[in-house]
Amino acid sequence: MTARALSTIRNADVVFCSADIREKLSCLVDFNKKQVLDGFEGLSHFYGLDCNALAEDRRKENGIPCETYRNKQAELAEIVRKAVAVGKNVAFLSRGDPTLYGTDAWTLQELADLDPSVVPGLSAFNAANAVLQAGLGEVILTTPFRCKNAEKQKDTIENLARYDRATLVIFARRDMDHLLKRLSASFPPDTPVAVVNHAGQQEKVGVFVGAVGDLGRKLPWRDAGLSLVYVGKAVKEAPYRGAVSEKAEGPGKFYLVGTGPGDSDLATLRALEVIRKADLVFASEKLSDRFQKELSGKEVIFGFHRLFPFYGQNCSEVSEAEKKKERMSCEEYHQKQAEFAAQVRKAVAEGKTVVMLDSGDPLIYGPSSWTLKELKDVDTEVVPGLSCFNAANAALAQGIADEKRFHSVVLASGWSVEEMAPLQGTMVLFTMRTEFKKFIDIISAHYPPDTPVAIISSAGYTDREKVSRKRLGDIMKQGAMENQPFEYMIYIGDCLDMGAGS
Repeated sequence: MTARALSTIRNADVVFCSADIREKLSCLVDFNKKQVLDGFEGLSHFYGLDCNALAEDRRKENGIPCETYRNKQAELAEIVRKAVAVGKNVAFLSRGDPTLYGTDAWTLQELADLDPSVVPGLSAFNAANAVLQAGLGEVILTTPFRCKNAEKQKDTIENLARYDRATLVIFARRDMDHLLKRLSASFPPDTPVAVVNHAGQQEKVGVFVGAVGDLGRKLPWRDAGLSLVYVGKAVKEAPYRGAVSEKAEGPGKFYLVGTGPGDSDLATLRALEVIRKADLVFASEKLSDRFQKELSGKEVIFGFHRLFPFYGQNCSEVSEAEKKKERMSCEEYHQKQAEFAAQVRKAVAEGKTVVMLDSGDPLIYGPSSWTLKELKDVDTEVVPGLSCFNAANAALAQGIADEKRFHSVVLASGWSVEEMAPLQGTMVLFTMRTEFKKFIDIISAHYPPDTPVAIISSAGYTDREKVSRKRLGDIMKQGAMENQPFEYMIYIGDCLDMGAGS
């Protein structure tokens, strides 16, 4: 949970909240003075549909009639509208990132006239990344959906298997045996795979790391709640080794801490706790300023941010074109990387808690993820952070992906856009240094001109966050990139049409 989420709950007069979430938060929030309503979670089924128009065999979900769902949806909407009309603040506590395969995103469409705000939340994806310690670049998020016209659906697991330079991450809630059969039929048996069960729940989390060919024989659980299945080369390179205590040298510990994007209140309570107990902190000057209060009186070292270029490479084999892109030579980067690692190992050996601060989710295009490979002999932990992806989803205030129509989301950067664009699904572009026009030219070759596009700049900054919605065919005509900051993301796909995310 982030500091912003906690503040929002504390300031709410009416809270929609399940009993287990209320119990977990009872030490942080006084619910006695609030109107707390249970029984409204996971009501997305049948939203916007006429129950009478459905075939008889399609009028129940989880054994519950369509009419029951529709009545509860109407009840929730009435309660919220009445409360807001008399000046009350209403908070709906949804698990994870409610915009990403969330079952409560329908409320945003239903209550669109109230201009609802979304407080970004960590998804199971962020939490599972931290468990695996896998530094990810290009990612395809999807679900193991099935459809009658599978051959016409471009983003089935079978078709996505072709994109072997990206990591496929599958949100699997049920029928794991069937999913394993599909993976075995679609990928070579030696393809690296990892499964994280109950991500984010330290006392319950389970991890399997191996190959696709091992899944059927060695996976220790089946259908035990939400599992995230990672398939791809990045899994093999992840430094996850299970029992950390067996590999640790020294009584101290190294933390890679994701602080979230934007304002400091998007850091999680866990991140703030780790920062406060740190003896030694590596940070950029920007992050040091953002967390002045927590870092007061601590030893803070600058100059070791964004040292990933050329890590693990032989400088003699690096091309001149690659070298010219960076601010230092390959040898200078290697020297700084070694200097950083030596300082961390020395501090850990002395029993110190060492923290490296990184913005966003440090494992999604994170510039500090290399430290986990380098320090694999040290006791390490990743504290997950909100990605700018989570913050931008919240800024859009709608569902980005679901298990019915918009199954997949591609997280892409400069090199992969052209390769991924033929999928014609929802694409989220981490722009970084790539030119805007180059992105649009590539996308325009694969998406119709009426495809909706959203540009989110400064996601997570309450004072300057901005969302601009356009159509692909018009975007270059309307000066979309005038005065854009460095921190912006581009979303492309039909899910952006109002109401699509329900």
